[in-house]
Amino acid sequence: MKHSWAAGLAFIGIAACTSSIQTTSGADYLARYDGSYEVAGGACGSDTDADVKRIAAIEPDLHFPARIGLARIGPRGNLAPVPASELAIWGDLATSLGEAYGEFVPVSPMIAAMVSDEGEGSSREVIDHIRRGAARQHLDYVLVYETASESRNASNALALADLTIIGMFVLPSRDVKAEATASAILLDVRNGYPYATLTAFADRKGLSRAVSSWSTRQELAASAEEKAVLELANDVRDTLPELAKATKTEAPLEN
Repeated sequence: MKHSWAAGLAFIGIAACTSSIQTTSGADYLARYDGSYEVAGGACGSDTDADVKRIAAIEPDLHFPARIGLARIGPRGNLAPVPASELAIWGDLATSLGEAYGEFVPVSPMIAAMVSDEGEGSSREVIDHIRRGAARQHLDYVLVYETASESRNASNALALADLTIIGMFVLPSRDVKAEATASAILLDVRNGYPYATLTAFADRKGLSRAVSSWSTRQELAASAEEKAVLELANDVRDTLPELAKATKTEAPLEN
């Protein structure tokens, strides 16, 4: 359900956010497999064919209200505590969304370490580590996010794309002068289903009108990265109602 404030989604000299949601059924996807795939792949098919079927066999299970974890990826590519300034942003978002969507709960690195070896290798290892910690905290879903700053090398459009775990959903064009980005993925803790990928951009020149309409942090954001997290939270505010509608668990969005 779109609201009028979403039209402000926003520009701070560039498009502030991009996102994509997924609620498709693995069973429906696999139902399209038939004998023609087996003929093309040989009598027994390939290992890749089997992997594709196994990977696709996953279903969305989205319900609100929910306990949504916040997993902050630190500079070393590991699970890190959520900074106090960002906790305030997510607290504002929870207040704006209202009780119908549930609560945001930071995923504790200490709790995760109790049940899983710290993941600092591949993206998969880090995400698995986060899911184990989130499971111990009985969280339903987890928003894994990270930020990065641009090196200001205008000749290199990839300078902003140094996110270690999630990566950017959409790269800005060559002439974009964004100073920071924040990217996130919303996962089901129990089965790893990816409900949404989001990327937000920011610079030091200000915030979008959409953010300032619900957040009390706009005047306190001290860095471009913090402003990117504000923009990311704004995109989450827009995305959760879309997911709820797509899965027929729509909850009202408080003004």
